[in-house]
Amino acid sequence: MKLIISFAGWCMLRLATDPDPSDEPRGVSGYTFAFAGEPDLARIIRFRPDPAVPVRSGSPPLGVTVTLATRSDTGASIDALLGATVELAGAPVLENRQWTLTLPGFEPIVPFRPRIVAPELQIARDAPLNPAHPTQPVWQAPQSVLAAQGAAGLAYEPQTIGHATGMWDSLAVVTGRRAMLKQELAAETDPVKRTALQGRIAELECAIDNPTDRRVVARYFVERFAFPFVGPATVTGDQPGLLGGTLDTSAAWQAAFWLGAWDPDLLLMYAQGSFEIPYT
Repeated sequence: MKLIISFAGWCMLRLATDPDPSDEPRGVSGYTFAFAGEPDLARIIRFRPDPAVPVRSGSPPLGVTVTLATRSDTGASIDALLGATVELAGAPVLENRQWTLTLPGFEPIVPFRPRIVAPELQIARDAPLNPAHPTQPVWQAPQSVLAAQGAAGLAYEPQTIGHATGMWDSLAVVTGRRAMLKQELAAETDPVKRTALQGRIAELECAIDNPTDRRVVARYFVERFAFPFVGPATVTGDQPGLLGGTLDTSAAWQAAFWLGAWDPDLLLMYAQGSFEIPYT
């Protein structure tokens, strides 16, 4: 018997892109940039908004939440978890370090510490990259360890993206975004904000001039992750009353999710998937 927690939502990923090094703070030769007035790029995957990091205009509502929670034996809905916040604690990043640790699309998320936070219940577990050596630095981890929690590669899945986000024509998205930003620029008087808008518009025009550019087609790709994790777990709240039983914090839990619909202008992506947690 398992508790299956499904989740989805837009999240932030402000990272430098190839051929920039992964720790490039502003963006130089890739296709993503920290524009005027914005903090540095930091590679952190943010499943919920961060007050310290501004959201760019044109962004959808941010936040990954529980969309469905059910018991595998009866199919009964666990209403206490519906709408719960899904977080990744510990400032997680995609760790390929520009081809150094893994190929693009095969990187693990480090650290991986999912948290499900509802008003009456909280579920959390850490997933050490190397359970046998939980404090081992990522650059010392063997390739087999990186692959065990890494993604399965970049997959071109426009139908997956379309059904999840409603985006079926990425070039139309780019064209519409440029038009919106031009209107915003015409009404903006702040010189810093104008500079940022001009930079965003220039990048979108690069995409429109070349519809096969990464600024367009990156929106159709997903990275799929699927792995068990066995680190320290914490569950608080009335489990028998809310979940119909007690979760097993010693057995492995299963994560299966994808990240995709990468928007190089907004520096956002979509997350969708589930956690499977056995009952005792």
